[in-house]
Amino acid sequence: MSVSAELKLQRKWVLGSALTILAGISLLAFFLLRSTDAPPPAVQGSLLLEPRPLPDFNLVTHHQEALTRKDLQGRWHLLTYGFTHCPDICPTTMMELAAFQRALEGQTEYRDLDVWFYSIDPGRDTLAHLADYVPWFHPEFRGLLAVDEAEARRFEQGLGIVAFVEPSQDPSQYQVAHGLQIYLMNDQGQLEAALHPTRERNGLQHYEVDRLLQDYLAIRHWRDQT
Repeated sequence: MSVSAELKLQRKWVLGSALTILAGISLLAFFLLRSTDAPPPAVQGSLLLEPRPLPDFNLVTHHQEALTRKDLQGRWHLLTYGFTHCPDICPTTMMELAAFQRALEGQTEYRDLDVWFYSIDPGRDTLAHLADYVPWFHPEFRGLLAVDEAEARRFEQGLGIVAFVEPSQDPSQYQVAHGLQIYLMNDQGQLEAALHPTRERNGLQHYEVDRLLQDYLAIRHWRDQT
């Protein structure tokens, strides 16, 4: 073989090797990028990096329909909790959620969401009370009750609901205390996040509709990327 032919062969081998190496690097970079999770969004609340499955539960809606964990599949859910006799915090939160729902209806995506109000006061909050109370804020909202104390305890502990109810024969002396969080559950029956209200300097708490919508959309978009 002549020197010229040998040089040409060497150049082809070097070029072929270089292209093979570059292709390998490109392929490796592709898989590394595909396997790198997007960073979680900064939300006003606690976002779970790994969604937490909820325990089995048995609830009933104000439409007198049974609701179990399996019924969560296929749609996302926002849940707030309280009691219908609440004079201020609960109705304020419900109005804020109604404004959030109307804002979400103007979006083009992630509208597969149901909003629930769970009563922590089954001693006074009958299904009839919930049917009068909840739809007043938005016709698509649903009120929820646990079928018994054991189911209530299981459901509330699964989400992390903090509430204290001390019944009394005198309704005016009823003692009820509860936290203020909104829980976001995904379409697999798992807890995604607990969203927190804004706290003012005077200690009052409330949900800002724009922030609530921003956090919800950010979580949904992030989950689509992971």
